[in-house]
Amino acid sequence: MSGGVWDEVFDVVVVGSGAGALTAALLAADGGASVCVVEKSEYIGGTTATSGGDMWLPVNRHIADQDSREEAIAYVTRLSDGRAYDPHLIEVYVDTAAEALDYLEANTDLVTRAHKGLPDYYAVVPGRIPGTKEIPRSVSCQPYPAREKLGAEWAARVNPSPWVKPPEVAYAEAIEVVPREELERRRREGYRAKGGALIATLLKALLDRGVSVRYSTSGRELVTNDAGAVVGLVVGEDGALTRLGARKGVVLATGGFEWNPDMVTTFLGYDVKPCTPWTNTGDGHRMAMRAGAQLGLMTSFFSYGVMHDPWEIGRDGNPLPQMEMGLGAGSIIVNQHGKRFMHGGYTYNDFSHPFNFFDQRNPGYTNKGPAWCVFGAAQWESKKGVFGGKIVDGEIVGPNGQPAPSWLVAAESIRELAAKINVDPDALEETVLRYNAFAEKGEDPDWGDPEQVRSATGPDTTSLKPVVGPFYGAIQQWPGTLGTSGGPKIDADARVLGTEVPIVDGLYAAGNTAASVLGGTYPGGGSCVGPSMVMGYRAGRHAAARPARDIG
Repeated sequence: MSGGVWDEVFDVVVVGSGAGALTAALLAADGGASVCVVEKSEYIGGTTATSGGDMWLPVNRHIADQDSREEAIAYVTRLSDGRAYDPHLIEVYVDTAAEALDYLEANTDLVTRAHKGLPDYYAVVPGRIPGTKEIPRSVSCQPYPAREKLGAEWAARVNPSPWVKPPEVAYAEAIEVVPREELERRRREGYRAKGGALIATLLKALLDRGVSVRYSTSGRELVTNDAGAVVGLVVGEDGALTRLGARKGVVLATGGFEWNPDMVTTFLGYDVKPCTPWTNTGDGHRMAMRAGAQLGLMTSFFSYGVMHDPWEIGRDGNPLPQMEMGLGAGSIIVNQHGKRFMHGGYTYNDFSHPFNFFDQRNPGYTNKGPAWCVFGAAQWESKKGVFGGKIVDGEIVGPNGQPAPSWLVAAESIRELAAKINVDPDALEETVLRYNAFAEKGEDPDWGDPEQVRSATGPDTTSLKPVVGPFYGAIQQWPGTLGTSGGPKIDADARVLGTEVPIVDGLYAAGNTAASVLGGTYPGGGSCVGPSMVMGYRAGRHAAARPARDIG
């Protein structure tokens, strides 16, 4: 859409409200720019608010004396394995990470600490992956009195997470015991931790600076001038559209496209179940494409295993997806042919990819979802039921006696279970018998590398236990995602690269809207939020320093 008459004019307009968006807005405001933030959802915080809130930030002040620039760059470069569209951005990220964190802690209420007990995810194979660290490069946002600082109305706008509970306890506290009295106090006083703490502190800083923050306001279309430069944005809904001018630039940070089925089919190629806000429908990607953006890493995404909660319904009226990679020792994951094809204990960013394996021997995608997690009575007891279920007269029922859905079943034998889940009984029985025979001896020869199997990034999978009944159960296991990691390619200042011009003038991208600056890798806890914040920092700083353009 071409430029014209504006309803309002700002220096910088930011689309989205996650870590990248709000950090960009903060740096732009601190650089003297007038800023408007628009968010599609009724909630503030995007994917960040519903996350653990950790940020993977090499050489940060908590561990700087035990880390080095060279090790961090070597680590990410090896993990990206040639997929980084601009390897220099890995260096830019590592060189900016600590600076960006220091800036937020000095200029907002944010307090972080090293996430002790959470080393780099590939630290278990240091001989093969250079630069890994047993120390935590991940920092954890500490609990924040959101209601006191923001007021009840704004505090309630910080997106609550159905995935990383409780929202009042920081991830770095998870290895400690938070007394019940302290937890109840935080709840009474409206504290937020994890991703909610990061968003609440950034939101407070923006409101204190007079930044206009608007929720339930969709970014619809970029406005360009005759030279193709981005000079504004159309927001709102049909019949109530508003044209916002942007004298210095527009920052797209609307999340990924994992909730857009057409884009998922086109770019990822197979069904993945999101554990993210439903508003991540690729709005920023589509706006950038129409503005002539180059795209990168569009076939990649941040992975996790997903099981749907049989008893809880999400805001969209469907069973609530939960981050689950198998059910731990005493369970196995099999494909629809009854064959074991993966292990639940590897780092979660690797979990979903075996579902997209093309088998030449059986032309097709042999492991396509859903898979099944098969478990026995001992596992049911140790887990106190699957998501709180019970066994009544040999059938699985919910906490209130409600019947189990069709994708959670029980049976007296493996063969009966196979029939209920439409899997070849001979194949499933053979798979379970073979697994059990080795598990009884503490062995697992069918699964490659026991060194890389770890409990830090999944359930307790380090100890082998057989699948023992009766009874036996099975629940559907899906490939899941914490967000897509492809989008417009950006430069070191998060400016969007163009297909017809080197830079799309006036357009920036950050977070999961941009192509991952780490090459789609996930080196440790917080590898989505960290890059989002850091590149938002660079985008806001650069946009603020630009001269204001005459946009009419």
